[in-house]
Amino acid sequence: MKMIHMECPGYPDASLEGYLLDCELTLGQAAARPAVVVCPGGGYVYCSPREGEPVALSYAAQGFHAFVLRYSTGWEAAGFAPLQQVSWAIGLLRQNAEAWHIDPDKIVTCGFSAGGHLAFAAGVLAEHKPNAMILGYPVVTAPNIPGQDFMLKLLTGSQQVTDEDAAKLNLPAQVTAETPPVFMAATAEDLLTGFGALAVANTYTKLGKPYELHVFQHGPHGYSLATEASADGSSQMLNPAFAHWQPLSVQWLHKVFGAPQFVDKSTSKMMGYLQKLGLMPEMKAPGGEYA
Repeated sequence: MKMIHMECPGYPDASLEGYLLDCELTLGQAAARPAVVVCPGGGYVYCSPREGEPVALSYAAQGFHAFVLRYSTGWEAAGFAPLQQVSWAIGLLRQNAEAWHIDPDKIVTCGFSAGGHLAFAAGVLAEHKPNAMILGYPVVTAPNIPGQDFMLKLLTGSQQVTDEDAAKLNLPAQVTAETPPVFMAATAEDLLTGFGALAVANTYTKLGKPYELHVFQHGPHGYSLATEASADGSSQMLNPAFAHWQPLSVQWLHKVFGAPQFVDKSTSKMMGYLQKLGLMPEMKAPGGEYA
C-alpha cells in the first residue's frame, strides 16, 4: 500500500489522504481499481476521525483504492467550500487515474451524517461528479429552524439564513435523471436522518433510478462501521446488525460497476524467480506461465 497526501489548492485546511493498493496486483482481471472518497461527518463543525480512516481501510481491505477528504469546517466552510473540495478530489483522481491505477468511471463518494450531505451534494451539485454514492445516516437537508440551522449558517457563512438558502441545500429536491446511483444505510430510531434517506429513496423511485436503502431497526445516530475499528472505545457505537451495511455496500457496488472477474490460474511467481536466478531449469505451466 502506498499512502499519499494532497493539499487542496486555495484551501489550506483541506486535504486528501490516499491509500493506494499495490499496483502489481489486480482486482479480478482489471489492473485499474474503483476508488472510494470518504467524507467524514461532524455537522460541518469538524471531521470525525471515527468516520474517516477506519472506513477507508475497510474499503481498501475489499480491493478498493480509498481516500479520506478532510474538508473545511466551521466558518471556513462558508460558500459551501466543502463542495468545491470534494469536486476537486474527484477531478484529481480522474486526472491521475492512469498513474494511480484508478478506473475513472468507478469513483465513489462515501459520507456519514453531514459528510453524507457532502457526498450526496457531490453527485447532485458538483462539477466533477462521482459514479456512485454511499451514504450512512445522511443529513440530506438543512432545516431553517432555530437551534437546528447551524449547518446552514456555516455553509452560507451568515448568522441570518433564509428559506431560499435552505432550499439550495435541500438535496433530494435537486435530484435529476443524471444523478448517480446511491446506497443508503440508516436506523429507524435515528429521527435525525431516517426521514432524509426515505426522501431520497422516494425521489429515486419516482425517477426510476437505481438505489438501495437499508433501514435497520435499532440504533442511534453516528455508528460509522459499528465495529471495534471505529467505536473509539464506546460500546454504544457497536452494533453487529448495522455493521452489515459495509459489506452490503460492496456487493451493491459490484452490481452497479460489475463484479470482478476471476479465472483459474496460478498467481505464484516462485518458479519464475528461481529460474531467473539459475536455481531451477525453465519449467512452464501448460498455459505458458511459470507455475
